[in-house]
Amino acid sequence: MLAALRDGTRDHHTAVERRLGLPDRIRTRDDLAAALATLLAAWGPLERELAAADWSGLPLDPRVGEAAALLRSDLAALGVAVDRPAAGSSGLDLATTARAVGGRYVLLGSALGGRVVAPEVERRLGLRAGEATGFFRRVGGTPGRDWRAFRLAVGGREWSVVEVTAAVDAARSTFDLVGRVEVARPSG
Repeated sequence: MLAALRDGTRDHHTAVERRLGLPDRIRTRDDLAAALATLLAAWGPLERELAAADWSGLPLDPRVGEAAALLRSDLAALGVAVDRPAAGSSGLDLATTARAVGGRYVLLGSALGGRVVAPEVERRLGLRAGEATGFFRRVGGTPGRDWRAFRLAVGGREWSVVEVTAAVDAARSTFDLVGRVEVARPSG
């Protein structure tokens, strides 16, 4: 399953990285706020829907690696008021275990890229480590442990071809959603 997710989403991963342009698009605190607000617009609904998905058969906390609260905290540190929780639906089908695995794969994997983004943003903007970059650093979280738990849970189960296909489809859709969410530049 994990190899299929990695191989089946490689192009989608590359496309979302190019579209978001992190860390290069962040040159000012306003740029950082805009990027965080864009991510929250996707993350909030995705996390809510993933937590409500059918995780039966997997020894995994359905909220593993959640980070929307860190996005809200970072935005607050930048003086941007955020409605709680992010309104709306992702519009994705993440209800089954396999589809939820695909969605969670994308969100958990983002923590790895955040380790590269955070120091560069902090350097450019003159921020302390974790100052308005808690989401990228996953401050207070355990991304390595979360990823290992996910990998073990997913790898410890047999998956049908139909389930693997559904998981890859959901992961692609999740990448696409994160890459296309647009929000107005916040003022603050």
